Amino acid sequence: MTPAHFTSLDTDDQMNALYFEGSILANRYEDEFIYLLYSLDSFYVEIRHDAYTNQILQVTAFKSTDKLEPYLPYLAEVE
Repeated sequence: MTPAHFTSLDTDDQMNALYFEGSILANRYEDEFIYLLYSLDSFYVEIRHDAYTNQILQVTAFKSTDKLEPYLPYLAEVE
């Protein structure tokens, strides 16, 4: 699967792909939002979730490691 194919799926299919095929890497909190970072195939997926309304607000698929910077403090170091 590619990021373009993933983003073309409806939200339910995206969540199923993450649940069955993805790996959660980290989560972080910013204001009332929870951000979840997944790896799926050869790309990453970030979910922005509103904690107050319990709704997914945004799903972003990307390959660039530049977008991982906010998660660096939360990623476990593997030795």
